[in-house]
Amino acid sequence: MITAMGALLDHVRSYYDALNTGDADAVAAHFTDDAVHYYTRREPLVGGRAIAEDAAAAVAHIEGRWRIEHAVEAGDEVAIEWSMTFSHPRTGERCLDRGAEFLAFRDGRIREVRAYYHGGVPKNLSGDLVGFDHAGRGHTVL
Repeated sequence: MITAMGALLDHVRSYYDALNTGDADAVAAHFTDDAVHYYTRREPLVGGRAIAEDAAAAVAHIEGRWRIEHAVEAGDEVAIEWSMTFSHPRTGERCLDRGAEFLAFRDGRIREVRAYYHGGVPKNLSGDLVGFDHAGRGHTVL
């Protein structure tokens, strides 16, 4: 559930809508040219175009779909919890990943994303928070 609204949060919601289209141009329009997207499990992507093309590939190759579950806007940053459903690249099984991102802005566009998400811990491959009622809170579930 998104409880706060402002121009930056509206921009992030638009970005997530664009992610789900697989349209790299629509995604890139949300970023500064020199934006950096950091991850916990891989090297950062540098540049709005590189970020956008990576997202478009996820839609095309693994049917990636993203959803904002919760968000807060403060100052020139937005913090979100998100979920992503996708098809496992080897088995085709539908999977669910969850994470949190901190998005920083410059001139109304995203200049930095710091994405934190699970690293595939063998005991919990689902991406769910252990003991958290995702369905009860209205979050995406498989």
